[in-house]
Amino acid sequence: MTDSIEIRSGVYFDSVALMQVSARVKSTPGISDALIGMGTPLNLDLMREVGFDVADGAAPTDLVIAVRGETEEALEAARSALDAAFAELAAAAAAAGGPLGGDSPPLTLGSAARRAGAGLAVVSVPGEYAAVEVHDALEAGCSVMLFSDNVPVETEIALKDAAAARDLLVMGPDCGTAAIGGVGLGFANTVRSGTFGIVAASGTGAQQVMTLLDEAGAGVSHVLGTGGRDLGSAVAGRTTKQALRALAADPGTEHVIIVSKPADPAVVREVESLAGELGLPVSWAVLGPDSPDLTAGVEAALAATGRTVPQWRSWGAGEPPAAATGAGGDLHGLYVGGTLADEAMLIASTVLGPIPSNIPLDGAPEIDGHSLPASGHRVLDFGDDAMTRGRAHPMIDPELRHRAIRSAGGTAGVLLLDLVLGHASHPDPAAELAAAIAEARETAAAAGRTLPVVVGLVGTEADPQGRAAAAEALVAAGAEVFSSHARAVGRALAHLGHAVPTASPVRSADGTGGAGAGSTGASDPASSPLRGLLDRDPVVVTSGVSLFAEALRAQAVAVTEVAWQPPAGDIRALTAVMADERREAANAQALERMLAAGAELVGLRPARECLGLAETELLHSGPPLDWERASGPMRGALAGAVVFEGLADSLDEAEEGLAAGRFSFAPCHSRDAVGPMAGVVSPSMWMMEFVDPVHGNRAYCSLNEGLGKVLRYGANGPEVLERLRWMRDVLGPVLAAVLAAHGPIDTKNYVSQMLQSGDEGHNRNRTGTLLFLRDIMPDLLSLDGWSREDLAECARFLGSNDYFALNIVMPTCKLALAAAKDVPGSTLVVTMARNGTDFGIQLSGTGDRWYTGPAQLPQGLFLGSYGPDDANPDIGDSAITETAGIGGLAMAAAPAIVRLVGSDVAFAVETTLRMYEITLGEHPVHQVPVLEFRGVPSGIDATKVVRTGVLPQINTGMAGKIAGVGQVGAGLVTPPAECFTAALAALEETVPG
Repeated sequence: MTDSIEIRSGVYFDSVALMQVSARVKSTPGISDALIGMGTPLNLDLMREVGFDVADGAAPTDLVIAVRGETEEALEAARSALDAAFAELAAAAAAAGGPLGGDSPPLTLGSAARRAGAGLAVVSVPGEYAAVEVHDALEAGCSVMLFSDNVPVETEIALKDAAAARDLLVMGPDCGTAAIGGVGLGFANTVRSGTFGIVAASGTGAQQVMTLLDEAGAGVSHVLGTGGRDLGSAVAGRTTKQALRALAADPGTEHVIIVSKPADPAVVREVESLAGELGLPVSWAVLGPDSPDLTAGVEAALAATGRTVPQWRSWGAGEPPAAATGAGGDLHGLYVGGTLADEAMLIASTVLGPIPSNIPLDGAPEIDGHSLPASGHRVLDFGDDAMTRGRAHPMIDPELRHRAIRSAGGTAGVLLLDLVLGHASHPDPAAELAAAIAEARETAAAAGRTLPVVVGLVGTEADPQGRAAAAEALVAAGAEVFSSHARAVGRALAHLGHAVPTASPVRSADGTGGAGAGSTGASDPASSPLRGLLDRDPVVVTSGVSLFAEALRAQAVAVTEVAWQPPAGDIRALTAVMADERREAANAQALERMLAAGAELVGLRPARECLGLAETELLHSGPPLDWERASGPMRGALAGAVVFEGLADSLDEAEEGLAAGRFSFAPCHSRDAVGPMAGVVSPSMWMMEFVDPVHGNRAYCSLNEGLGKVLRYGANGPEVLERLRWMRDVLGPVLAAVLAAHGPIDTKNYVSQMLQSGDEGHNRNRTGTLLFLRDIMPDLLSLDGWSREDLAECARFLGSNDYFALNIVMPTCKLALAAAKDVPGSTLVVTMARNGTDFGIQLSGTGDRWYTGPAQLPQGLFLGSYGPDDANPDIGDSAITETAGIGGLAMAAAPAIVRLVGSDVAFAVETTLRMYEITLGEHPVHQVPVLEFRGVPSGIDATKVVRTGVLPQINTGMAGKIAGVGQVGAGLVTPPAECFTAALAALEETVPG
C-alpha cells in the first residue's frame, strides 16, 4: 500500500461536503482508505489512528488529503476523483444563488438576505466564526437559527441581546431543530400541523416531543429552538422568554410545551411566571432528577388539552425480561442526541447510580469520549462540542459512533442507542446502524454471549427516511425499537435485571387566561413579535453546511445559500469589531457623509501658498516612506522635482540631498492633497483647489502632465523638466486666471456625466477632460494679458491630454472620503494609496493611522517591448477613485477600459457586481448605465473585505522600475489583504469595554 498526504492552504469546504468527497474518493478502485478534512486536531488524530503519517503543522484552516492506495495508478485515479468532486462543489456553489436571477452570487449573509428579502438565516459555520455571521444576519433583519456549536456563553448572551434589541430571535447556539409554519429547519421532523407550540432548549428533545405528538394525532404550530444553555443561570432564558411572547401572540398556537435538558430552577420559575402573565397554557418537559422523562411531559400536555394518550409504538420487542432473568453487565449508551443521553442517565441512575459520561450529570464521573474505560456503565454523546470540532454532527456523519458500537460487542451487557430521523440528517442512517449492531452482536455471540440492543427511534413515517423502514432494518439486525426513548431506556434496564422506574408526574401550568388565551386573532406582521416571523412563509438564507439548504429546497422553501469561506486574519478582532454596538450607526453616518459630499473646483495656487510647503519640502503618493525604501520611479520623481525647483544642479546631487535629509518628503494625504503615480509635489507647482460646499473640506491636486515620459512615472530628463517649467510659468497662471473669471465648477457632476459616457474616472477620463474644456473655453479665449500663442498652446495641451481630468476626479473623490473620516467605530475605508513600495489604507474609525502591506505588481498589457520584469510595483494616490467607488469598482461603466488592462467586457461587469459585496451602499447620482443605472458600489467596508476575501479591484498605469523610464504599461491590481486585517486589529483596540 502507498500513502499520499497533501496539505492545501487557503482552501475550505464544510465538514459534510468533505465527508461526501472522502466517500467518493474511497470508492475509487484500488483505494483502501481516504480521509479528507480540515486540519483540526480531531481530524488529524483520526488520520493518524488509521496509520497516516500526517506531519505536525497543519492548521484548522488547511485542507488535509490523506489517501491510501494499492498502486500509484490507483492514487492518480483517486486524485482525479478528488478534483472532479471539488469541481462539482464549486459549480454547485456558483449555482446556489437562490431566487436571484443572473446576478452575481451573494458572498455574505447580509447581502443574500437583503437581495432575497429573507427574514430567517441558518448559520452552521465553525463556532469560532459564528458570531460574525450572526451579527451580519441580524443587521439585515433576519432572525437566526444558529446550528454552530463551540460558541462561548458570553458570546451567546451578547448575540441574543443584540437580536432582542432588534425584535429578532437567535435560536442557538447548538440549535439543531426548529420549525416555522410547517417548514422544518435543521434536523426537524415532518409532523402534522396543529396547535401545540414547542420551545426547546434541546434539538433531539424537541424532535422526541414533536414526533410523539404526531403519533398521538396532535400537531405542531411552531418549534422555536433556543440552544441547550438557554435555561441555564448564565443565559437566563433569554430566547425562551422571547419565544413565549411570540407564541402567545400567534393565533395558531393554543398550548406550549417547553423542552429542555436539566435547567436552572430559578430560570424555570421566571419562565413560569412569564407564561402566567401572558395567559399562555404551558406544559413542561424539562429533564431533571424529579422529571427524568420527556414522554411523560408529552403525556401531560395531551391530558391537559383533553387528548387521549396512545400506546407508544414498539418494533421487535416482546415481553420485557423479568428482573431475575436479566443478563446483567454494563450499560453502554451511545448517542447522537445530547438530550436523549441526559434522559437515559437520569432514568438509569435511579437504579444504577451515577453513570460516567462525557456530558455527566451532577455528581457523576466525567470520561473522555475518545478514550473509554475498559469496563463499567457509560453513556456517551457523540454530538457533544468536543466530539464535533472540525467534524460533521453524528446525525450526518455517524462513523465515530459506529466504531464505538462495533467495539462494544466484546464488553457491553446491553447496548442502548438512539436513531433520530429528520431533514438534513443522514439519508439512510438505519442501514449503517443496523450493520454496526449486527457486527457488535456477532462479536458477543463469538464470546458465547447474547447482546441485547435497544434503540429509541425518533421520527415519523413522513420523514425523508421513513420510520417504518428504519425500524424494520434495526429489528432485522436484532434490535428492539421504541418510539418513546424513555420506554427504550426502561427496556435496556430490564435486560440488566433492574425493575423499570415509574415515570414521575409532570406538571402543566395553565395561564390565567385558560386554554387558547394566547389567541389574538389575525396578526399584523408589521406589529407582531419577531417582525412577523411566525406570520408568513419563511424566506431563508444559509451559511455553512449545504445539507440544510438542500433540505429546505426539498420542502419548496425559497432559500439562498452563501458559499462561506473562513475570513482572513484574527477572528477575535473581526468578531469584536462586528459586535461593536457603534459600528452599524457609524458606518451609516460615514456613508451618508461620503455620498452627500460635494466638490467644486474653485481656483489654482502654487503649493507653497495653498499647502504651506517650505522650499525644501516635497510631497509624494502613498503612505509614509523613507529614501532607503523608495522605489525607482519614486526616487526619479523626487530627484527630478529637486532639480526642477533649482535646489540641485544635477540628479545625482538631488539624490544625495534626499538621502542625507536636506530635502524632506511626506505623503500628499498628510496635506489634504492627492497625486497620481509618484505624486510628487514641489513648492512652485500649481495646485488645483477644491472645496466641498456641504462639509467645508478642501482638497488639492497638481496639474496632469499627460502621458509618456512624465515626472509622475519617474521620468526626469530635460524634456520632462522643460514641460514642468512651462506648466509653472504658463499653464498654471492661465488656468488660475480662467477659474477666477469663470467661478466654481461642480466636479462631482463631472463624475456622474463621465460614468454615463463611458469613463470610469481612473484610466479613462476623456469625457471629463472635454467637459472641463467646454466649461473654460469661453473664459480662456477671452483672457487678457496672454498671447494668442500661449492660450492656443494651453488649449492644445488640454485637448490632447485625455488624462487631464484624472487630476480633477482624484481630489473630487478625496473630498467625498474626507467627509467620511473620523467616525468612531466605522469600518469604512477612507484612503487607499501606494508609493511603489507599500500599499496603505486608512479607516474612518482610526483617523490618520496607516495600515500597510507590500505593493503588488499589476497584471496587464505592456507598451512596446516592455514586460513584467520592467515594471515597478503599484504606485500612486489615484486609487482614491476606487476608494470612492469609481475606477476599477465601476469598470462596467467603461467597456472600452478593458482593452487597456487586457480583459473583456464580461469581466468588467462581473467585477463591478462583485464589488457590491464589499461595499456599504450605492451612490445616488454616480450610476452605471449597463446595470440599469444602478449606483456605483460605494463605501468599502473592511469587514466585508476580510470576510469575503474579495479585494477592491484597481485599474492602474504601470511605471518602469528604473528611475527615468516612465510608463511601461497598464493593468489590474488589488491591495494586499494584510492591510485590511491589520486595520481591523487596530480598530478592535478602540472597541469600548
